[in-house]
Amino acid sequence: MLVSGSGSGRLKKIFLRYPDPLYRGKNLLRAGFFLLAVFSPQAVALAGPSGPASPLDTALYEPALKQATALMLNMKLDSAEVLVERWTRAHPGRPAGPFFRSALLSWRLFLLPEEDDDTALKRAFEEANDQCRARAERVMSQRGGELEGTSYLGAVYGQQALLALIDRRWLAMAPLAKKAWQYVQRTVALDPQYYDSYMGLGIYLYFTDILPRLVRVLAEVYGFEGDRARGLASLELAAQRGYYSQDAAGIMLLNIYSETEPPDSSIVALAHSLAQRYPDNPLIQWRLGDILLRHKDYAEAETVFRAVLERVDSGTPFYRNRMFTRWSMLYRIGICRGKLERREEALAAFEEIVSAGQIKPEWLPSAANFIAGGLYLQAGDTLRARERLQTVRRLPDFEGSRDRAAELLHKLDK
Repeated sequence: MLVSGSGSGRLKKIFLRYPDPLYRGKNLLRAGFFLLAVFSPQAVALAGPSGPASPLDTALYEPALKQATALMLNMKLDSAEVLVERWTRAHPGRPAGPFFRSALLSWRLFLLPEEDDDTALKRAFEEANDQCRARAERVMSQRGGELEGTSYLGAVYGQQALLALIDRRWLAMAPLAKKAWQYVQRTVALDPQYYDSYMGLGIYLYFTDILPRLVRVLAEVYGFEGDRARGLASLELAAQRGYYSQDAAGIMLLNIYSETEPPDSSIVALAHSLAQRYPDNPLIQWRLGDILLRHKDYAEAETVFRAVLERVDSGTPFYRNRMFTRWSMLYRIGICRGKLERREEALAAFEEIVSAGQIKPEWLPSAANFIAGGLYLQAGDTLRARERLQTVRRLPDFEGSRDRAAELLHKLDK
């Protein structure tokens, strides 16, 4: 973490092994990240605004829907909705219309502020999914419609599993996810050159493989396969060759390399490229910051996080949402400052968090108090260090935070 320099070797060892909440994908929370990643609106064959299309000539490729999803990624959701509704009216019976309506609604659900009522959005989301599934089943039964029907059934079952995830209907979610996986596999078998299908394939293969053992076994019982390398390769293929999925697959790669895989210079370049094309998308900006932080570009990462924080505080549309808060950005700013050995500025960030009262995400008060305690130890301020560590002991436990604080307090008492 942040301790370096002064302090006993034993104190440093205890502090350094405290888990960094930024990278909690290394434990059971991987399961939650897996489910969110698989069924997020970016994960189900959306469109990118540029780049090479698959050479396959197919009715599945619709320029208007590609344009609509470019607008989605640019956070111009109202304009995207106009295009989708216009296309849907002009193509009655095609499953793409209600599916893209569902994708738009899922964006709105995930980016809704925590306090807003989501009942109407969920209802509309479910209706769009039902309509897409019914249309896809009809199309699949028609001559020449097998690929279209199969691909959209895979996509819509993923979206329906998303709704079950949002509502915490775990028993309903698993069979829906299984159906999505089966249809994704079938789509690849029907046409290996339909490169958009490799995005869904890659997501399932990758995240099943990195799940904790117990959860992975349960996933495999439901029929999922795990293959980390093949999953990454499939996502990279979709990012290079997909028509609808090119930038969406790129965003999914950012999710992965900001959480579980070590980012290299090519991933940093990809993150910069997506962030420049979609400057108003909070998710991409956030992931750019995390990738820079993991790549040890601390000063640049802090600049990105500060820009995100300013947008959250100024009320920029979609920047205040259920996925991250101003406090998680401030925490990242504190981490960057600590890595840059700007101790006082780092402490200012963590002190702002610990004095804020009840905040989200729930692990932040424990983590911020613990790191602040370590920084005070580094500075030789044992009084404040003790105060912060004692606070950790009173807060809800986060990955052994209470025991680790107790270890440091015990060392201080010697």
